[in-house]
Amino acid sequence: MKQTKSSRLQALTAAAMALPGISAQVQADAPPERNEIGYHYSQYQEDRAPESAVATGSKSRYDIGTHQFRWLGPVNEDYSLLATFDYEGMSGASPMGVTKGADGKPLLVMSGASIEDTRMDLNVKATRYFPEGNASASLGYSTEDDYNAVNLGVEGEKHFNNKSTTLSGGVGFSSDTIEPTQQSGTVRPTSEDKTSVTGFIGGAQVINAVSVIQTSLTVTMHDGYLSDPYRSNDVRPDSRLGFAWNTRYRRWMADSNAALHLDYRLYSDDWGILSHTLGMEWHQNLDDSLRITPSLRYYTQSQADFYVPFDVSGIAGEQSSDYRLSPYGAITLGLAAVASGPNWRLRVSGERYYSDGDFALGGVDVENPGLINFTLLTVGMEYLY
Repeated sequence: MKQTKSSRLQALTAAAMALPGISAQVQADAPPERNEIGYHYSQYQEDRAPESAVATGSKSRYDIGTHQFRWLGPVNEDYSLLATFDYEGMSGASPMGVTKGADGKPLLVMSGASIEDTRMDLNVKATRYFPEGNASASLGYSTEDDYNAVNLGVEGEKHFNNKSTTLSGGVGFSSDTIEPTQQSGTVRPTSEDKTSVTGFIGGAQVINAVSVIQTSLTVTMHDGYLSDPYRSNDVRPDSRLGFAWNTRYRRWMADSNAALHLDYRLYSDDWGILSHTLGMEWHQNLDDSLRITPSLRYYTQSQADFYVPFDVSGIAGEQSSDYRLSPYGAITLGLAAVASGPNWRLRVSGERYYSDGDFALGGVDVENPGLINFTLLTVGMEYLY
């Protein structure tokens, strides 16, 4: 589904644009002292599907370019406002299903290399600051050729123990409508809706002058049309309840003038998927104005209860051959560099992602041929005034 691809790129882009750091003390909550304006560009490119993995259709995969504009500034001594606008252009082909080859192995049924789409996304977030915490409200709207979504949310955090302990929480809501592009000879719904509600609670604790740990629990409920209208024989449940537990550890290494970031994420849902994500980053300061960050991330997941390695026509019930619901593992290698001055920051980063059935814990008997490898490159700059 095209919007799923966009959502994935949004998540990847957001991660690439973060400017990580570590603080020995929790600072008092206050609006930013100056305005900040930024621009980032990301290029996401999936590798072509192997010749041996495609039964029909194009072997090209998605190529996505994203422009993001960002403004953050104080409104008065107690408020700040953050506004972001994304413009994304996408082209390529996507898997429409999986069929069984003459040798019994799975082969992709691909669309033609004519899928072109654009996405525009606008989000505004207002934050109110208090002596011992803050509260925020956000509103956003996203539109594609076949997809529209409105989202809103509230969140806040409270400090304790001389600001060495922080508790946080929030809730978000999204209402989405998809109107699939019609194709002659293919039966697709004309319009479907989906709603999502997400809530989270979390905490952060300063352990000592050089280390801090954070943990959070997120619960997400999707309800409505969750199938992919662009895939053959794709019938999914009309609800999905997921849980994610995230833990992050940050430690400053004074002798190396560097910071170590360790992350772990456990995810489980009522579709039967269980996943683990392990991440490590080393933030090395070369001098006061330049930092480089190599990173490594490992991901593994089990399959959904209704996942099938091959599409089966003419049967009732739920099924999907979507590779994102299959068992697999993935490794991501990354490298970023951040240069900064008195009123500017420049970031350049790159990631290389590999997915494979052999990377999964426990192994995979029949690997989905739709698993992707991709490259993500990002360049961006912020200016303070």
